Amino acid sequence: MINIHEAKHRVINSIRNYFNKTGAIEVFTPIMNQYPNLDTYIYPVELNVENSSGEKFKVFLHTSPEYQMKKILSEIKKDIYQISHVFRNKEGSKIHTIEFLMLEWYRVNFDLNNLINDTKNIIITAAESLFNKPLLKYKGKLYDLNDWEIISVDEAFERFTGILPQDKDSMIKFLQKTPIAHPNINNYTYEELFHLIYSIYIEKKLGQEKPTIIHSYPKELSALAEIKGNRGLRFEAYIGGIELVNGYQELTNPYELRIRLKKEIDERKKEGNIYPLDEEFIKCTENLPASAGASLGIDRLMMILLNMENIKDTQGLNWI
Repeated sequence: MINIHEAKHRVINSIRNYFNKTGAIEVFTPIMNQYPNLDTYIYPVELNVENSSGEKFKVFLHTSPEYQMKKILSEIKKDIYQISHVFRNKEGSKIHTIEFLMLEWYRVNFDLNNLINDTKNIIITAAESLFNKPLLKYKGKLYDLNDWEIISVDEAFERFTGILPQDKDSMIKFLQKTPIAHPNINNYTYEELFHLIYSIYIEKKLGQEKPTIIHSYPKELSALAEIKGNRGLRFEAYIGGIELVNGYQELTNPYELRIRLKKEIDERKKEGNIYPLDEEFIKCTENLPASAGASLGIDRLMMILLNMENIKDTQGLNWI
């Protein structure tokens, strides 16, 4: 089998070539920031640092380069991409590590369908850099990367649970009938109930027969995506039950952005975490062009491409 370091070199080089050929600019943003990303169920790594003048600061390692990249996007209004290490606290499993390598990119005047096609092309490009064809074999299954299933969140819920994620009552009734005990579910928020059902009963079944795109998340689970009707213009890409990509048509309304970020801050306060709000990020949204953007976990992609069981095997060193 090809050495992991050589394989990763080929894949990353192919991704850079793809973006160069399609007119995107590679950008570079700080890993250490004054403000944290505010993402549901994602926790930043916090650091106390001191400069040469003896001034002490609390800073955050970015969980993704999203905020800083959008500041650049609002300024230059051109397609951009970045490959960088990101950090997420309280992570650890066969597919999670605290530090990992991420590709993030933004396309001007792309809608969600354009972005989905872009995502397929990137994964095909990565596979071809190793195998010279748009095929990969993972856990005994051969995947044709030209043949994807496209499914909505509602369709996935109905297929795998028999319910639709329309309200709390239907989700509570479903959980009460499952063989797994779920104490205190009547006290869960809509978002908590959705995440519980999705993570246990749906996610591992996605992308098993074909690479799969799942789209149209409830507005409560739409991160910073634009909302159409009561659904967020957001998608995720799966192969073999493993999420590789999270993307969305970008929210460009600073008023709505402030509401969503304040909600995240208030939720974190309940957990005892006090996080500051990046006003510059909200301000830049006023000049953000119509665009769509996504992030891809490169270590997870390598795991799928090389048919590995543990994400740490793709990192080549003793990462945490």
